[in-house]
Amino acid sequence: MTMTAHKRHDSSGSRDESASVRAHGLAVLCVLFAIGAGWAITRWWLYPALGVPAHAPMLLRPILGFLIAWWLITRAHESWRGYGLRKPASWPGLVLQCGLLLGAVWLSSRFLVPPLAATLDARTAPSILGYLHGNEVALAGWLAIGWGVGGFIEEVLFRGFLLSRIEAMLGSGRWAGIVAVIGQAVLFGALHLYQGGFGFVFASLFAAIYGVAYLLFGRNLWPLILIHGAWNSVAIWGAYHG
Repeated sequence: MTMTAHKRHDSSGSRDESASVRAHGLAVLCVLFAIGAGWAITRWWLYPALGVPAHAPMLLRPILGFLIAWWLITRAHESWRGYGLRKPASWPGLVLQCGLLLGAVWLSSRFLVPPLAATLDARTAPSILGYLHGNEVALAGWLAIGWGVGGFIEEVLFRGFLLSRIEAMLGSGRWAGIVAVIGQAVLFGALHLYQGGFGFVFASLFAAIYGVAYLLFGRNLWPLILIHGAWNSVAIWGAYHG
């Protein structure tokens, strides 16, 4: 190969790499725009019209983000399998991964979140689940939300799609993975600001642990979905009996 051919090859490779970075960055921006649109619709129209308090979770945000991510994946002729929504390599391995993740989240919530929140003077907002006590219909609805939106959609969107796209945008390597984990964790925490500063701290740390687990567990989403859904269910069940 001549020197000119080498230069052409390098130039073509650089253009392809730049186009890939732009594509991943645009995908992230599209999802963030959808989440922002969900916030605006909920905050300024939907909840005021329904009389829902401002400290209620804005479920439309992750749902719209997920739908846009799904559209982008379909448009690129990809599948969610490539983002971790696939059968686990082994069932005993899945059980072990769920146990490890549950232990990490519980230990962090018990020994790390409280002092961190105290240091940052992060306070919690009133819970929307106060009316849940003894209400079976509301219990069933919130369990469905806890698994469908919290366990499934949030994990697929934040750990599967956004983490992977941010990492790809920054290039392969350890630092790209670290920044991607932190980035999606901050975004996930921002989604929980309706719970106050404490909610932001807890959700961000929660998301960081899940992001690390996603990478360590071979980018399989099922341990994350199962533990996220179970964690939500325990909180909802506690509100029902509380």
